[in-house]
Amino acid sequence: FRQPINVPCLGLSDWTGMPNVLPMQPLSRRSFIGQAALAAPVISFAPTLLAKDKNDPNRFQIGIQEYTFHRWIGAGKLDHLDYPALAKKKLGITHIEYWNRPFKGKHIDKKYVGELVKRTTGEGMKNVLILVDAKNQLDSKDAKARTRAVDEHKGWVDCAKQLGCKAIRVNCRSGGNRDENLENAAKGLGALCDYAKGTGVKIVIEPHGGNSQDPDWLLAAMKKINKPNAGLLPDFNNFGRYNRYDGVTKSLPYAPAVCAKALKFDDKGNETNTDYYKMIKIIYESNYSGVISIEFEGHGVDPIEGSLKTKALIQKALKAAAA
Repeated sequence: FRQPINVPCLGLSDWTGMPNVLPMQPLSRRSFIGQAALAAPVISFAPTLLAKDKNDPNRFQIGIQEYTFHRWIGAGKLDHLDYPALAKKKLGITHIEYWNRPFKGKHIDKKYVGELVKRTTGEGMKNVLILVDAKNQLDSKDAKARTRAVDEHKGWVDCAKQLGCKAIRVNCRSGGNRDENLENAAKGLGALCDYAKGTGVKIVIEPHGGNSQDPDWLLAAMKKINKPNAGLLPDFNNFGRYNRYDGVTKSLPYAPAVCAKALKFDDKGNETNTDYYKMIKIIYESNYSGVISIEFEGHGVDPIEGSLKTKALIQKALKAAAA
């Protein structure tokens, strides 16, 4: 299971006729000027995504991360192959993210992965990325362990390619000396990026423990790795003691997707850990264009209910950002 985070109705048919396409309003002059203040600095080596026009109704899509249902999957209440259909039917979401554990080692079985392709792309759905929590760490101090980690991740690159995913998310949470950890991460991720070259699959680091929770360390890692298919996965709630809004701002130029993590809501429908209006405004005024994925990790709440609340909040925040 994913490392505990360091404490990190809703139909749109009235707008567009599409359940996962979000309406935008024309960009105001004030929002345009604000972009300069909020956007991350342009760095020459950054594989910056070219955003659509700010008012393009197709600029953002809401996605769902499979880890939202990890308790259901663990209890046998939800089968991995049925997860995409549940997302589409119950949530009105067609942009799908996966977690490696429910594959149960079948990610190297092309027939099994092919069945997942049929159940998604064949139904007009889009596969986005896979979260990979591997046994061996790509930033390990031990060179042999890094080599094992690279080999362990190769099958996930192949799986992501077959699914049509943009990326796999990897961990760099060995910690230790900041600079030594940076060198080791560059070696491990660099080798995996070389393997993934030409597949269309990015290798992205999530703030997920150790030095990876430091947004400046993540930027240094991108510079050190210096590969066009290396990236970052901003997570609303995973930057630990660091400022989450600053962390997301700095990570966005390297992001193939964004993780909108939610843990708890107040009686007004606001997430109690993250100011979604502030965070979505940062995303809206950046150059980012793509999927904003729900990852609901709340306790005592049905994951469908939690996901729908998160979806509604994202929609409201996007509407406010566009005003």
